[in-house]
Amino acid sequence: MPTDQRAAAHRTTLARQPDSISGETRLRAADQPIVAMQELPSAVPLMALSTGFWAFKTLAAAHEEGLFSHLAGGAGTTVADLAEALGLHPRPAEMLLTGCAALGLLEKTDGRYRNTPLSEAFLVRGKPYYFGGFVQMADKRLYAGWGNLNEALRTNRPTTWDPAVQRSMFDGEDPTMLALFWEAMHSLSTMTARKLGEVVDFNGFRRLLDVGGGSGAYDIELCKLYGELRATVFDLPHVAAIAAGKIAEASLTDRIGTAGGSFFEQLPEDHDVHLLSMILHDWDEAKNRALLRRCFEALPSGGAVIISELLVNDEKTGPAPAALMSLNMLIETEGRNYTPSEYSAWLEEAGFRHIETVWFDAPAANGAVIGRKP
Repeated sequence: MPTDQRAAAHRTTLARQPDSISGETRLRAADQPIVAMQELPSAVPLMALSTGFWAFKTLAAAHEEGLFSHLAGGAGTTVADLAEALGLHPRPAEMLLTGCAALGLLEKTDGRYRNTPLSEAFLVRGKPYYFGGFVQMADKRLYAGWGNLNEALRTNRPTTWDPAVQRSMFDGEDPTMLALFWEAMHSLSTMTARKLGEVVDFNGFRRLLDVGGGSGAYDIELCKLYGELRATVFDLPHVAAIAAGKIAEASLTDRIGTAGGSFFEQLPEDHDVHLLSMILHDWDEAKNRALLRRCFEALPSGGAVIISELLVNDEKTGPAPAALMSLNMLIETEGRNYTPSEYSAWLEEAGFRHIETVWFDAPAANGAVIGRKP
């Protein structure tokens, strides 16, 4: 049989062939109905979630090696130059530069890597809005705590410190780690305070009490934005001392004071607006309700309380930054991130009225819940 005839016969047998039972035929593969396969969602988002720590550790390692400060002011580098400057082998030096460029932390022109505006503004040591303190704290403290998240889920206890032997997360803590913590909080708060001051009008207030005000970052930024505003940072005595130093550096000692004490015991009076920024997420519901009642008692008629937080939505489905910060509170504190409805109910219970929520986008907060004292 010629080759083309054999091929035709072969194609025919693939399509149909007599069955072993006389008088019947059976369907071959070509005649069988095609079963539609269910379309699967892409697994790419799972890959991104699973490897999320790769991006963070690239940022943390580059920061710890001093890469961004080394490139400050527009200085560029080649792989060979960086390897020599930082004492690295050229292979990892190239990988680090490539990784940082891929993450938008560096840009490459004419064969040289340089800081992007993001890195230049926030990752160079000594810059006014230096964010490196938070990067270091996340790397040196939180990273290990999150590694034990399942333990926190099972025990409902922090993993970054031991409540059985420590009175608080600061009790007995390594001084270097504490310094990192306060530097981190200052960098987070500085940028968030600017955004809060843009969306909430402080012109009608005379004196601000920053309850648990930490390093005073909010007071510094808000007083820069509002020339008539005066403020007091109220926190534990050793924290108030940290704030005093930051306030002096900002040359605002004539407008911002400090007071030491516990907000669970008393609050200074003679202030017409109270700010609770990244405070209430540290504590359970009972402590928060008690603190809001204390704010109401200390404020004059017409005064206001402003709660600035990463707010979980009322449906408790997100947004991701607030939901993940809430899990961070699991490994660090007794609290969680709350919803606008929860805060509104507590404020109303305390006696506040005209309660509203304003939304914005900042590193440490996405909104503020505001209540006024009648």
